[in-house]
Amino acid sequence: MLSFKELALNRQSTRSFSDREVELEKIKRICDVASLSPSSCNSQPWKMHIVRPTYAKINDLRKACQAVGLNPFLDNVTNFIVIEQTFGNMKSKAGGFFSNNDLNSIDLGILAAHICLAAEEEGLGTCLIGSFRNKNVNKALNFSSLQRIRLVVAIGYATDGYEIRKKTRKNTEDIIDVIE
Repeated sequence: MLSFKELALNRQSTRSFSDREVELEKIKRICDVASLSPSSCNSQPWKMHIVRPTYAKINDLRKACQAVGLNPFLDNVTNFIVIEQTFGNMKSKAGGFFSNNDLNSIDLGILAAHICLAAEEEGLGTCLIGSFRNKNVNKALNFSSLQRIRLVVAIGYATDGYEIRKKTRKNTEDIIDVIE
């Protein structure tokens, strides 16, 4: 079993997916584990929609996520987890209002991180797609215009030989400050 650090080191944005079929049970396990992620006042302001290769309008979803020429690699992606922001609870909403923080966005970011790391543990690659045409995603999924899609996660097996890139991050001395 990989340590958390090993998961974090191995996890990367996959931009080359194979056509190997992804087991629905794996994606469900990933969503199940991700649902355990913390959220403000346990509000859980999300719904995860699994989009499978058999979905008739999957090409429309891909196109909506390829706005302005971005994400051409999505042509080969056959599975997605679409993260919808839902209404959490009043306690969290009030806390966000009084602290001037967008707690729902923070919670959805934590959920997305859990999805990516759970997928890595299952041997699947992911890429978070935040640049898309919301109206077109809603149309592709037959959602109401009131449904707020915040992230689309491309998920699947990386192509054979897809290398784990060396992580380049800021020096920890530049981003960690100890206050005593």
